[in-house]
Formats: sequence, C-alpha cells, structure tokens
Amino acid sequence: MSQVLEAKKINSMADVEIGHILCSSWGYGQTNINYYKVIKKTAAMVEIRAIGQKLVERDSSMSEYVVADADNELFDSAWFSREEAVAKGYEIVREYVEGDKASVYARFAAISKHKAQFSNGKLYVRINSFSSASSWDGEKDFQSHWN
Repeated sequence: MSQVLEAKKINSMADVEIGHILCSSWGYGQTNINYYKVIKKTAAMVEIRAIGQKLVERDSSMSEYVVADADNELFDSAWFSREEAVAKGYEIVREYVEGDKASVYARFAAISKHKAQFSNGKLYVRINSFSSASSWDGEKDFQSHWN
C-alpha cells in the first residue's frame, strides 16, 4: 500500500526553515524554471540563494523536466573597482587595466532579500517585476526553450 506524504504547510515565518526550496516558473514563448533556497530569515523577510537544477527527463529537443539541485549554489558576476571587489570578498575572475584605472570582473553568491508572504500553506516571494517564487512541491517541473 503506497502512502502519499503531504508537504509541510508554511503559514507563517515560524514554519519557514533554512534550506526551504522555492520554485519560480516564468516566461513568454518559453517556460523558464529557477530554484532558490532560504538561507536566512527575519520576522518578515527571507534571504534566498539561487540554486541549480538537475535534468530528470527530456521531453523534446526544446523541453525537459527538471528538479532543484540544492547543493549547486549559483553565482552572479559583474564589473567592480578592485577595491570594492576585495572589500566585499568577491572572487576576482578577470582584470582590465586602462592607464591608472583598473576594473575587475568578480563573481559573488546570487543572494537576494524578499518580503515573505503566505497563501494556501505556501511561502511566496516576489523575485522581480515579471516573476515570483513559491514553495516547491518536490515534483519535476516542465521547462522549454529555443535552441
């Protein structure tokens, strides 16, 4: 006899655990899937880190099913002054020097803070103007793309 396990209901910050996974599905003309994990929380906010995904099933040459890969923490990168990158502890990837002015291309953890919201037993956060993320159900998610 198989038993279906019900996901833990998230109705308040007290229910949010460090490591909780969120999923964002967004796009126009294609479906993009992004995953995040909670790394810190306060009374009203969560700090999340972008994480990778694992391919579990190919649907076609332009679509597949994926799941979160919590151990694959993602990074962002940008140009900074050497002083700023060093002060923030960022990993310097490349350096560009022109005259007496130096810039560095550095990578840093893809972390952001968001106001926590709750509905239907799930945590929700607004990622940006075109996407939000909610508690991941642990099931595979469909994504599509153009080659």
